[in-house]
Amino acid sequence: MHLSDATKKDTPYTWIATRATLQKLVDELSSVRRIAVDIEADSLYHYFEKVCLIQISTDSITYVLDPLALQDLSPLAPVMADPEMEKVFHAASYDILCLRRDYGFSFASIFDTHVAAQLLGYPQLGLSALLESLLGVAHSKRFQREDWSRRPLSSEHLQYAAMDTHYLLALRDLLEQQLREKGRLEWAREEFEIAAATEIAAKEFDTEGFRRIKGSRELSVSRLAVLRALYLLRERYAREMDLPPFKILQSSVLLDLARRPPESPHALHGRRGISPRVANRFGKEICQTIQEALSEDPSFLMLRPRASWKPPSHEARERLERLKSWRQVKAQELGLHVGVVFAGTLLEIIAQSPPRDLESLEKIEGMRRWRVRQFGADLLELLS
Repeated sequence: MHLSDATKKDTPYTWIATRATLQKLVDELSSVRRIAVDIEADSLYHYFEKVCLIQISTDSITYVLDPLALQDLSPLAPVMADPEMEKVFHAASYDILCLRRDYGFSFASIFDTHVAAQLLGYPQLGLSALLESLLGVAHSKRFQREDWSRRPLSSEHLQYAAMDTHYLLALRDLLEQQLREKGRLEWAREEFEIAAATEIAAKEFDTEGFRRIKGSRELSVSRLAVLRALYLLRERYAREMDLPPFKILQSSVLLDLARRPPESPHALHGRRGISPRVANRFGKEICQTIQEALSEDPSFLMLRPRASWKPPSHEARERLERLKSWRQVKAQELGLHVGVVFAGTLLEIIAQSPPRDLESLEKIEGMRRWRVRQFGADLLELLS
């Protein structure tokens, strides 16, 4: 299926930025049974991320909403929660998380074109790649990393945003047809149902995140204490300035400061990865923080071994290898990525505690009914 060249020009859209136009939109949506939905947020530019645009398309009209002007989006809540109206997303989990967080929306009846493409084995899952390969529509990635919180937005920016949903319903129909032909539509429906119901907690700051910075394991415990102190300091700056932490200091710079502490605030000027603004504004406190960390007892950073963890038995390791070999063959047969057939964490659980029957297999946390129906008998035979 390819759309004609005439449809590939400017994407028409209706701008929604007042209470009156929002209510008119909601009234118009009452007569449709499905919509495509997308959002643009500003996580690359602000610590306190927010939804900056909401795009909604019906089969005939595309709307672009300005939440920063509207503020109250409660009239849209019944639309999102309506089980009789399908909401089509691409990679729904992030959009649903943001819309729940900012507006308290709940969701019912969704279709996720990203998940559908995964279950069909497409190697490229981005929206632009799918639109081009399946519909012949070129959708530039030019504005993917834009600051959507700035106003006014140019006509080009709004055209780009409108494209994200303008062809999404056509893409959905094509993917549904392919899922049906391959007998995988029920797989997808189960995934959609779970995605709509799952409440994902907003990401919180992890005070132990400094341990995941590449190179941190090579530091002595005293220098690890410096890295921790700088990591916590950067977090405070990020909150105060409403900037993503990486916009203040990259993690690699924190590591370098821990390895080679500056002798004075002046020594921060011209140091790689440290902007003049950061050196001037925070240089004194950065150096003071480093010196305080070096003077403290760092023994509290020593990790104690987890008493509850036990290495898998020899039998469990053998079962896991058999399961991985089976998964590889099955993925090739179905034309799917191995992780779509079975997540590695699920295989580890099954290898550690083999289920006795299909009922116990289905009770494993994270298991899907479609996996039990499709692969359960094979797994039980393999484990026996």
